[in-house]
Amino acid sequence: MPETSFDYGLEGFLADPQLKGRVGLVTNASGRDRHGVHIAKRLAGHPRLQLVRLFSPEHGFWSNAPDAEDVEHTVHPTLGVPIISLFGPRQAPTRQDLEDLDLIVYDIQDVGVRFYTYISTLRNVIDSAAALGRPVHVLDRPNPIGGHIVEGPALTPGFESFVGHVAVPLRYGLTPGELARWYASTSGAPAPIVWPCRGYRRRQPFTGLGVPWTPPSPSMPDPATAAFYPGTCLFEGLNVSEGRGTPAPFRMLGAPWVNADRWLAALGNRLPKGVSAVRCEFRPTFGTFEHQACQGILLRSDSPTVDQAVHFGLEVIQSLMRSHPGQVTFLTRAGDTMPFFDRLAGNAWLREGLLSDVDLSELMERAQEECTAFCQARERFFLYD
Repeated sequence: MPETSFDYGLEGFLADPQLKGRVGLVTNASGRDRHGVHIAKRLAGHPRLQLVRLFSPEHGFWSNAPDAEDVEHTVHPTLGVPIISLFGPRQAPTRQDLEDLDLIVYDIQDVGVRFYTYISTLRNVIDSAAALGRPVHVLDRPNPIGGHIVEGPALTPGFESFVGHVAVPLRYGLTPGELARWYASTSGAPAPIVWPCRGYRRRQPFTGLGVPWTPPSPSMPDPATAAFYPGTCLFEGLNVSEGRGTPAPFRMLGAPWVNADRWLAALGNRLPKGVSAVRCEFRPTFGTFEHQACQGILLRSDSPTVDQAVHFGLEVIQSLMRSHPGQVTFLTRAGDTMPFFDRLAGNAWLREGLLSDVDLSELMERAQEECTAFCQARERFFLYD
């Protein structure tokens, strides 16, 4: 398939001669066409669609706000339309936000992982629009880590949060449009109108699509980061830097107390084919251990995706725990009563298994068993081969 055959869902939406009316657009910096032009700019000049209001998820409209930091409402500096933040004191549109709109449009590049919070915003937008009877249009984008692989664990009831707001496996193997169709079906909301990508297959790596990558968040600089993210983001629940504030977030891992040589020795032959780990030293410019000298490991992959990224991330965690007994701790964030690792994992049994040094094959078998029903059910929402 030639690279030029691919295009984003936004092109079909913008070209439809039947569409007209007042639009509320949910997007961020990643909402661009293949030439880098932002959809907000294209809507502002549309002959039949009037851009009335913008809505932004975590990290804000410009995708540059720090992780987990509230984002304020603002006004677009050149388009003059309000930007309503959906990450702060409120995380869903209000009736007042939506009642003067004819349609709500969602266009954000995602990474296919449950705790990447844009799907939490997508759920809230679908729910809010359903309450007012407003149609939701999802302009689809590729799943950069592959839409053919599902990895558990599932989200256990009682472990919900904004990093666990949609009851799917940790790595769910759907595009945003497919996920929106699945969620509406399970929640009873009206089905969203999904505008599919052209010329996309679910196994295609993002790097083969012939389009530039616009970071959807500050620490997602490239598809290589997304490849490791399902597993290495779990480090956010530990007293270890997950690499935010370094040149290789979610691939550069460590702490001031880490002995990288011991860690690498424990990791040994547990690396999947095509993945390498080398010793590194770094000093994060922000985030965990800001401005502190850290020692750790840097992960690389010869492939644009990592097939069992969750399993591998847990291998890296378990090897650190085995090589540094008693030094790895599971953190609880301010205002919460539950370890943040449990919020990310969607359960407590995974953390408990790691603390008890249970064999990872046993833990991953349970994780995959939890996903069996979802793996079968999701197929009827596929838009791509």
